[in-house]
Amino acid sequence: MLTGIYEIDQAQLKQLLRNNIRQGSNLMTFGAAGTGKTEMAMQACHEEEIDYVYLNLSVLEAPDLIGLPIIDEETRTTKYALPDMLPTGEGKPVVLLVDEADKAKPEMQNPMLELFQFRKINGRPLNIKAVIATGNLPDEGAFSQPMSHALMNRCSVFKVSTAFEPWQEWAAGAGVNPLVVGFLGRNTNLLLQPPPEGDDTAYCHPSPRAWTLAARDLDSVVEGSPIEFQELLVAGRVGTGAATKFKVWLQHYREIEPLIDALVKSGKAPDFGDKATLDRVLVCAIAGVDAVMELTRQGSKNKSKEHLDKVGKTVKNVMGWVKTLPGEICIGAMKSTFTMPVIQEYKLTQYPEFMEAFVKVRKAMNAD
Repeated sequence: MLTGIYEIDQAQLKQLLRNNIRQGSNLMTFGAAGTGKTEMAMQACHEEEIDYVYLNLSVLEAPDLIGLPIIDEETRTTKYALPDMLPTGEGKPVVLLVDEADKAKPEMQNPMLELFQFRKINGRPLNIKAVIATGNLPDEGAFSQPMSHALMNRCSVFKVSTAFEPWQEWAAGAGVNPLVVGFLGRNTNLLLQPPPEGDDTAYCHPSPRAWTLAARDLDSVVEGSPIEFQELLVAGRVGTGAATKFKVWLQHYREIEPLIDALVKSGKAPDFGDKATLDRVLVCAIAGVDAVMELTRQGSKNKSKEHLDKVGKTVKNVMGWVKTLPGEICIGAMKSTFTMPVIQEYKLTQYPEFMEAFVKVRKAMNAD
């Protein structure tokens, strides 16, 4: 357990990371494996337009950090040849990302004191503006070791929890398979499920990282592949329990694929007959909206008038039906797929069908 450590979610972590970079301070975040701590730090560097140097302390020995001694034959003095991965040159300072800090060998933590406080190693200045360090929780079986109190005293220290909304926002922007995002929107408890306490062999379990990798696996599957094979891919990332539930979600998609195709191409509202379950309607809405997003992704290389007209037609076809759905389904379909940059770039607000659905989402969210 972590005693007296303030707990934050991913949205707060994003703010802290960017502030840490701007202020040039030290930040230490503890959190469950796969919650995106390191990736969010890299993203923050990108947003702040600053380069970073990545160190994985779990694989480094002390000489890898402090360097090796070189004896000057003339002066009979010793200097240290620092590893070339450390930023010793001039120019724009960088951010040092110290990953797996909790797995560093004890002899690694002492040189980190100088590095964190003075931005130096063996007295030699380094071109570092800020330090961002990450570690796993002590009780999750990740071979963590106690951190030096002196080292932690040189940082702002937080525990990162996992919430669906911030991850959903990131996933939509990162192009994570919308069926995965939509499924998790209906099963938010499955975003992160640590292994059962005392079970050291539960190697596959749900986490944001595991779901993201499972989504990429699904993206690479050949169209028409058996659902059982797709379930197998997901199970290898998140375990059997979550994969079984996701299989049901995929079956909904396969069964209504012709309805989705007719909606996207001609604007024909899906007719579910006596099988109009909430999950079926939501899967169809997500898949329809994703068809719009897929066109915008293709448009990154082709923004011809013909392509823009095709985007506009698809928006009208899909959103003409989506706008008629209950607010909670509009939220699930649009928030798991659309991103604000795409809405702005393609001027989607010019389409009345989109705006009616968008307004319905806003009202439903304000009502909550």
